[in-house]
Amino acid sequence: MLLRFRQRDACPPEGQRFHSGFEYRGRYTNRRPGSRRRRRGRCLIRRERLRIAADRAVRSWRVKHPRAARGRHHRPESVLQPLPRPKGLGIGVGDTTAYPPRRHAVTLHAGITATTGRLFLWIFGGLRWIAGVAWDRMRGRDSEERRAIRLRETIERLGTTFVKIGQQMSMRLDILPYAYTRELAKMLDSVPPFDSAEAIAAIERTTGKKLEEIFLKFDPQPIGSASVACVYQGYLRDGQHVAVKVRRPGIVERLAADMRAMGWMLVLAEILFLRPGATKNLLYELSTMLAEELDFVREARFTDIWRRNLKKKHTRQLHFATSPKVFFKYSGEDVLVTEFVTGVWLTEVLAAVESDDEAMMQKLAKMNIDPKVLARRILMISRYGNFEHIFFHADLHPANVLIRCDNEIVLIDFGSCGSFTKRELIAWRRMFDAQGMDDVGGMAQAGLGVLEPLPPIDKDQFQLRMEQMFWDDLYAIKSKHSEWWERISARLWIGFLKLSREFGIPMRLNTLRMIRAIMLADTIAARLDHDIDPYDQYRYYEKGAGKRARRRVRKRLRRIDNVSRHIRFETLLESSLVAIYRIQRTLYSVGYIRILPLISKAATAALIILRTAIVISIMAGTIALLRIPAYEQMTFLQLMWQVLGDGRFQMVALVPITIAMRHLFFRLEDPEYSRRR
Repeated sequence: MLLRFRQRDACPPEGQRFHSGFEYRGRYTNRRPGSRRRRRGRCLIRRERLRIAADRAVRSWRVKHPRAARGRHHRPESVLQPLPRPKGLGIGVGDTTAYPPRRHAVTLHAGITATTGRLFLWIFGGLRWIAGVAWDRMRGRDSEERRAIRLRETIERLGTTFVKIGQQMSMRLDILPYAYTRELAKMLDSVPPFDSAEAIAAIERTTGKKLEEIFLKFDPQPIGSASVACVYQGYLRDGQHVAVKVRRPGIVERLAADMRAMGWMLVLAEILFLRPGATKNLLYELSTMLAEELDFVREARFTDIWRRNLKKKHTRQLHFATSPKVFFKYSGEDVLVTEFVTGVWLTEVLAAVESDDEAMMQKLAKMNIDPKVLARRILMISRYGNFEHIFFHADLHPANVLIRCDNEIVLIDFGSCGSFTKRELIAWRRMFDAQGMDDVGGMAQAGLGVLEPLPPIDKDQFQLRMEQMFWDDLYAIKSKHSEWWERISARLWIGFLKLSREFGIPMRLNTLRMIRAIMLADTIAARLDHDIDPYDQYRYYEKGAGKRARRRVRKRLRRIDNVSRHIRFETLLESSLVAIYRIQRTLYSVGYIRILPLISKAATAALIILRTAIVISIMAGTIALLRIPAYEQMTFLQLMWQVLGDGRFQMVALVPITIAMRHLFFRLEDPEYSRRR
């Protein structure tokens, strides 16, 4: 095929025509339009057009980029140029790790030097107490109560950390007699304050700000000074009146040294006086309680959770109780900033009731404070915390309860709190349910459940003793002529702990906290109202608790059809299938156990041991017979026993023993050994 192309702007010769800007000639031009050759010619024309356009583009690019056109592998310098980076927000990034920081927990750790110094104080205090007890015996005034008083006075003289340890030991009714725990609970936790400059430094270190940037006013004179912290008051920049609790500097180190020194003394006491393991968990639990008292972050969270939960709709029955508002922005490990609450301390209310002071009672009446109403509300708070809330206030001391107008109760100092698992709560609820129905047998059974796991003891004897103790308590409560202190549950719990100590049953920390919280609440209620019945008040509490439980059950039933529940159903189904498979595999594997070979192996082992014993006996008997002429005054058995105790004979007897052990450990591994034998 012959083609010839011309530009559109050229003049076409006569007798020829343009088609799409080009002229073509050849033998294909005279073909009819629908022929195959005509279509093929058109395709060739289109291909030629594309080639021409590509050539034009290449020439144009070479004119614009002469350097690039010189060589195929040439790299222009203009390509290597810095480009702008993304700026983002323009904020400097510090820690780029994806893991969150670990919260610093309060740990009690002390060196040997500090511990040795504190040990001398412990020894000095112990010698002083022993000398005082000896002096009382010489004068004929010795008694358990007198010894308890001397122990309290000795601890108070030793310093702040000893006071805190003594207060915590007052909870250990399972270890110390009641007279000691009652006396230790009387220790005044009031010590001289530390320098306010150190408190200000702790506040600024915790908040990262100057004192002037936080407070509008700050009183450098503390309103309370205890063994662990001092409490100050001030006004924030927004005018909020707050209480600032600052931990004593160096208190953690001193307590750590005291606990380690106490551990050394307990080890010595177990070697000399006590049975081994008697104080196994005492030191750990005491250290745990002290560490929790020093952890202000934990206390702040408990205070806030208690406040928020009592404001919810389903706890409308308990809206009379609250706790101070916590300012987490200014709180930390050493500082706790809360709302400054005002009112009348429960200690003052108790003093007014017990002294029958008319002036004080009139002041309480003006504030609409009724001691009998307070008694029932104290019990209500205690039962709610013990059985419904996620934790309970374990130190329901009158000094930690503030009373506002209209019998409103404010709980402070959540440094000592406890909690239970569902299994433990079921046992406690069962015990109080049986108590409310006068079911002494049920109370004793639930008491065993509270103490589980039990050591190897005579459970029948323990339960019998416990039932008798519960009957005595029930008789005192039902009697109309009993004293008020005989109709509270404190007597029951004291006897319960005394019985546990007698049978050597260890107590868990939260169980002790629970018992102490119940005893404190019942005692406070009885002191406010001598006619109160704790069993009847528990039945009244159950009505409100039942309504709240019904609301929770309905809420769970409404959530059953939730889509997220199907994930749990699927997990439950898979777990059930796995359990069925394991049971099936276990049943199948039982069929493969060959009992007869096992019996045969045991018989073979016994036979080897018997043969070895016979060989050794024959050897010893032979030597004894040879010694008879020299030891005529001794019998044959005495001579044989003497031979067995001889070290030279024992070395000789080691040979058959080694051979027997070889048979036991090497030949019995063969499953067919017993048959061959």
